[in-house]
Amino acid sequence: MVCIQPPHDRSDVPKKRQTDLSRHLSAEARVRLPNPIKTIWKVAQVKPGTINMGNGDPHHTLYPVCEMNFVVPSIDEADPVQAWRAGTGEQQIIASYKDEPCALSLRTALAYGAGAGLKHVRDALADLNNRIHAPPNHTVSLSLGNADALTKCFRLFGDPGDSFLCEEFTFSAMTNAALPLGINWVPIRMDKDGLIPSDMERALSSWDELSQGKRPHVLYTIPCSQNPTGSTLPEERRRRIYEIAREFDVIILEDDPYFFLQYDLDIETTTVESYGFTRAMASVLPRSFLSMDYDGRVVRLDSFSKILAPGMRLGWVTCNDFFSEKLDMLTDSSSQHPHGLGQAFISELLGSHGWGIDGFMKWVSSLCNEYERRRNLFMDVFRREVQVTGLASAETPKSGMFVWIKVDLERHARYRKVESPEYPGGPVSNTAELMNELFRKLLDCGLVMMPASTFAMPGRIGKCPTDGHINDRVNYFRATFVGTDEVIENGLGIFSRGLEEFFSL
Repeated sequence: MVCIQPPHDRSDVPKKRQTDLSRHLSAEARVRLPNPIKTIWKVAQVKPGTINMGNGDPHHTLYPVCEMNFVVPSIDEADPVQAWRAGTGEQQIIASYKDEPCALSLRTALAYGAGAGLKHVRDALADLNNRIHAPPNHTVSLSLGNADALTKCFRLFGDPGDSFLCEEFTFSAMTNAALPLGINWVPIRMDKDGLIPSDMERALSSWDELSQGKRPHVLYTIPCSQNPTGSTLPEERRRRIYEIAREFDVIILEDDPYFFLQYDLDIETTTVESYGFTRAMASVLPRSFLSMDYDGRVVRLDSFSKILAPGMRLGWVTCNDFFSEKLDMLTDSSSQHPHGLGQAFISELLGSHGWGIDGFMKWVSSLCNEYERRRNLFMDVFRREVQVTGLASAETPKSGMFVWIKVDLERHARYRKVESPEYPGGPVSNTAELMNELFRKLLDCGLVMMPASTFAMPGRIGKCPTDGHINDRVNYFRATFVGTDEVIENGLGIFSRGLEEFFSL
């Protein structure tokens, strides 16, 4: 496949690059020293043939493995995902060897490495990045998935007492990881299109450092299929958010594991035929914050968890060279390098004897078609079984895995709203109590959906929010549509009956 220029028009991007972002580092990151053993190891890799008697690596002749075969779908199928599911498609065997030629030798993959990951894998992912995002002056490091990368970013940028921005409903498993570090979260309001830029700007411009401490200098956001709401930021909003981030000197942590799962894409067949799937997909995928970044304030996190397998625990971080070096130093003195088996698999998969970059993007395109089918089935069944009751509604998601279902609690006989809250800024309704009751009702019926309260990010205690307490807005469930057709049909049937029974109580 001929390497072609990325499709994004970068004529709007200023050429000047701001490089000094050291002020954003945490105290820990400022004083952290490189792992001295890893430093010597990196130097030893520069000169071929160097005799290394310094490392404590078991010798490769003692590895109890010499070959690994991976049986994967053949990408030559017209629709590889459907052929793989049906068992009708051809299979392809890609192999990693210790003593024979391959993309990444097991001698290297199974040895100790550096925190950034092996160069062969990083180069392949940098190539993918360049074709999709065309980021200027950015570098790629590997991670043990997005969770590993995010927790390290929190340590990289956060000091006790710092405040970070996030969506008002977000992936609490990650935001909770920042709390023991002393980081406070400042939730920003959302609507059906995700984070509202004007609310972000208002939070930053009205910030009082005397009473609230240092102004937030980091935004954590999930721009595509935001978890849990399923919303995807339109490009106009992304541009505005980036402008606000530049104005107030904010680092953007772009956590984007659902980026490749986009639906209703108008992929040009002629582009596929002329240039391949990578070009065709890049032309219609959303414009990332990374693609807009020209002064190094975006740290982007990608993962194979949603497009290959979550148990791989392998992802990649793209950021400026300075931040990348600091992240690698943290990895070298903590979790160490990403696992070699995953790196070997990705090397062979993206290599010339595997799928290659374009074959990988063909798989992604086929995967999008299957998930789009399941999303459409979910929404069809939802309209037929649930929406007709008038008790719940939902927007059709444009990407990802989730549907954000709104429950019309105001129709419930026991819904109550008061004129003034029990405490300043407190909730004025019994929304949270009723939703907890509904959750337990559905659980008794044999159905689990994630309640919005699981993801709610309340503002600081004692600070009266101008837009009401978040507990008055937790009348939602997060449901996934990636299960089987049977799960979708039966699950929404239970949800409909459970709703009607609950509203009759």
